[in-house]
Amino acid sequence: MTSIWPHTLLSFPPADPRVIEGLPAILPTWALSTGTHGLQRGLAEAIVRSPGPNQDLLSLGAGLLFWTWQTSPLDMPVAAMLTTLDKTLGFLSPDCRELLNKLKRRSTLPPGREQWLGLKEAGDSQAKALFMERALNGHGGQAWLDEMFEELIGLEDFDLADRLLGQASSGTDHQARLAAELAWHQGRTEKALALAESLANTPFAAFGAYLAGHLLASSGQARQGADVLARLWRAMPWHANLTLKLHDLANPPATLPLAGQRAAILVYTWNKARLAEQTLDSLFASRIGDNPVFVLDNGSSDHTPEVLAAKQEVYGQDRLRVIRLPVNIGAPAARNWLLSLPEVRGCRFAAFLDDDVILPPDWLDRLTQAALGHPECGTVGCAVRDAGHPHRLQSADYHIMPGPPGEKGGEDQEDRIRILNNCTGELDTGMFDYQRPCLSVSGCCHMLNLAALDQVGGFDVRFSPTQFDDLDRDMRSWLAGRPCFYDGGLKIGHVQRSSLRQARDLAAMAHVLGNKLKLEAKFDDQQLRAVIEGDLSLAWSDLLAKQAVLRHTFFRLQN
Repeated sequence: MTSIWPHTLLSFPPADPRVIEGLPAILPTWALSTGTHGLQRGLAEAIVRSPGPNQDLLSLGAGLLFWTWQTSPLDMPVAAMLTTLDKTLGFLSPDCRELLNKLKRRSTLPPGREQWLGLKEAGDSQAKALFMERALNGHGGQAWLDEMFEELIGLEDFDLADRLLGQASSGTDHQARLAAELAWHQGRTEKALALAESLANTPFAAFGAYLAGHLLASSGQARQGADVLARLWRAMPWHANLTLKLHDLANPPATLPLAGQRAAILVYTWNKARLAEQTLDSLFASRIGDNPVFVLDNGSSDHTPEVLAAKQEVYGQDRLRVIRLPVNIGAPAARNWLLSLPEVRGCRFAAFLDDDVILPPDWLDRLTQAALGHPECGTVGCAVRDAGHPHRLQSADYHIMPGPPGEKGGEDQEDRIRILNNCTGELDTGMFDYQRPCLSVSGCCHMLNLAALDQVGGFDVRFSPTQFDDLDRDMRSWLAGRPCFYDGGLKIGHVQRSSLRQARDLAAMAHVLGNKLKLEAKFDDQQLRAVIEGDLSLAWSDLLAKQAVLRHTFFRLQN
């Protein structure tokens, strides 16, 4: 039932949809993302603590802070800031004020946080579950919820997660709100939708509207979902991610014919026999048609050769071609080797996959559609989720934070390239389900337009064995007039974490830092400014154009 939402009080301050037109000069990164808790809170604080913000800007900051509380209802600092702002603006409903005051009086966290953080770092799921059961079921259980809620979401035992949440939140005003989010990430769509709609006309009506709209759209009811999200968007038309998401729902791209569009599917692997086998089974279970698959065994010393030979027997040597190298030549050289094959160069596109991915059936169709729809782009990519915890994101579109090249980083080292970490490790809330051009995309599933290969070049072997070779090539592609394109509606599962997050020992960290220095030394100040400023300008023009379309549709306002 979606008819309840147009009549629901959402408690946002009045919003002028044109207020974001003035943000490029004062908050330039706004267009890159307002989709995660950390970014939202940082931007809101920057606004409300700035000297003398005008009324429209102050209302925007208060609105963003209110949405931050909707998505993180147990964040006490946000609640305190929101209460203070409400005293100035007076926009909250009486029940919101009452609930925020209750939250301010919530008990402090009992002793044991250091032990809890140690258990999380160790990754012992059984020990974590035992600690959570004691903490959430004991005195101070409500105070532990904010620390443990995301871990509750990650529990494989749904009944245990439901019980622990019920014990800790029993009798509280946010019980249904948290239960709705838990059911959502557990994949219990009907239960989550019912709980979302129960939040109408409560302090968490805004979150309920978002969740209902998102779930409807994700369940194939795009029009109904867009109608509900439009109600929320009218209350916060300044939200970058919601604007992009709603625009794509209300204006889906045309479906282009794929017949005759050849794509070579390229995988390179090293000593990951089990994961490579899983990836190939996922790949051949998807809709790849007669597009050829090439796997380069990069000098594996485990039983990868036997696994690949067995897979050739299953899928046919005409569909699965295997190249065996006697030594590991690193990721950039392996990619270049695959790109040099005549059979690959005879295709229009080349799709690279890591050897530890889980693919949805339509992954190749979606990448090809995006590439055909945006022939000016050199590479198209997608969102990446943690395969073991699909409620968590690993990556979306990549951008470089603006700032003068040569700014000093830690230990007097130049930090000339600061990559925006816009969603890594965050819950997948659907706020990155949009399409747009960007600077870079994840290398674990991306498609290259081979017509641009000679213009841009391959992967730089100086970044061997791996790390930053994708970003380097995407930056060179940008400078050649070929940006990337991101389709966040396509999500693949990645079994392992990124190599940046896997680098735990000193040698691995040294390698990562060494390649970062190589990347920063490769581009001069003029090139870096062109990349950073050009990407930011493109993000803003894309966002403002799409917001103008939504204003015309939902506000009936002209430019």
